[in-house]
Amino acid sequence: MPTLAHAYQYAFPSAISDTGRPHLTLATSNAAERPHFFEGRLLQPRLCADLLTAVHLIVGSRFFLPANSLAKVLALADPVVTSGGGILRFEGFSGCCSTYIRADMLPAAYDGETIGQGTTNVDFNAPMRAALARLRDADGLDLSVGAQEVTLRSGGHSVTEKKVELPLRWLRGMLEVQSYLAGMRVRHTMSGMEALRFLRALPRNANGRTPLWMVAGPGGLRMTAAAAPNGVRISDTSRLRVLEQMAPKAKSVAVYADDAQQSCAWVLDFGTARLTLALSAETWRGFSGEGQALRALLRASGSNSLVNVRAQLAWQPVLDADAIAGKLALPAADVDDALRVLGASGLVGFDVLEGRYFHRVLPFDLTLVEDLNPRLAGARELLEQDAVRIVRERPFEAIVASGGTEHRVREVGEELHCTCPWFAKYQGARGPCKHVLASEAMR
Repeated sequence: MPTLAHAYQYAFPSAISDTGRPHLTLATSNAAERPHFFEGRLLQPRLCADLLTAVHLIVGSRFFLPANSLAKVLALADPVVTSGGGILRFEGFSGCCSTYIRADMLPAAYDGETIGQGTTNVDFNAPMRAALARLRDADGLDLSVGAQEVTLRSGGHSVTEKKVELPLRWLRGMLEVQSYLAGMRVRHTMSGMEALRFLRALPRNANGRTPLWMVAGPGGLRMTAAAAPNGVRISDTSRLRVLEQMAPKAKSVAVYADDAQQSCAWVLDFGTARLTLALSAETWRGFSGEGQALRALLRASGSNSLVNVRAQLAWQPVLDADAIAGKLALPAADVDDALRVLGASGLVGFDVLEGRYFHRVLPFDLTLVEDLNPRLAGARELLEQDAVRIVRERPFEAIVASGGTEHRVREVGEELHCTCPWFAKYQGARGPCKHVLASEAMR
């Protein structure tokens, strides 16, 4: 399994002080560059503790373990925290790349001041989780992300360095999930108590091999084994268990899904904070190999629109695509493509409840990961080799010479189909093959 070596360096372990008023200090990587990321008083300590615990649980979970990984389970990344536009966001990904979680603390969740704008990793350990579990609202809770003073050369301070091997599919998943979120629409809404009743009624022995459908009935939401056009497809419902403790506190719960039923997302809205949980169609697939942004990536290659839209990023909590299009005098479709590409590049995330992107930068050196999108690289190589020959424009048909074989790309309905093994296996459900990508670029 391809991996990327990555080191986290923390000046101290994250912890909750047990003297006087509880104070949660989250150590960040690159603390010398960002010594004081956030400082404030959390107004709902128990809720915030539950949100952070939920993120920690998902990041530390693996819902699928491939047979070839049984002997070597790769270390997982710590959660990523973003401060910008008055919102503090914690996000992470399960080890199997099938589950994404993000906790958003809105300005009403804290009394304080965000000191820095940026993104970094935070050290999240088991002792801190145990301390979070003991917190009560009456105790109060101050939050520091980073430290006021960290001197790495001082004898009184130690540095903890965690060298981990991040799977490339973990990074691809963090990038790919943004495209899926951008394609979702709301399917069901309910109160927190309704969500709790539904979650408690889920079958305890469900696994990833048996997809179920969430549908609305006279008695409320229920699960069925029969595919339903207006339902939401869910496999391995154990991934939803993390929401049980949080659901009763939510003012509302919304469930989103894309039209192809390849993913779904649950958003719990607490008024002052939100929790987003996104699930891939199958735990064994994950989000990492889906390729939903490949078309936008190819269209944006060398595009001035991408450069101009990227220049508008300034740690905004929401990015208004229409406003950006108007300001830059660009077609809305070009701005949408650019934002999708920026999401696939780790520069923006997507808030499915707001229906808009937000600016953040994943704290990884993505320039080292040259093979994040091998199908995109393959399509570009085919174009450089003039391997695509257009047979006719309407309906579109092309012949692509690849690997000593000629593959035929045909327009069927509004989609392009290919005779290659990739398309035969996935039928376009996991994004286009390199032959379709190259053919689309020639249209």
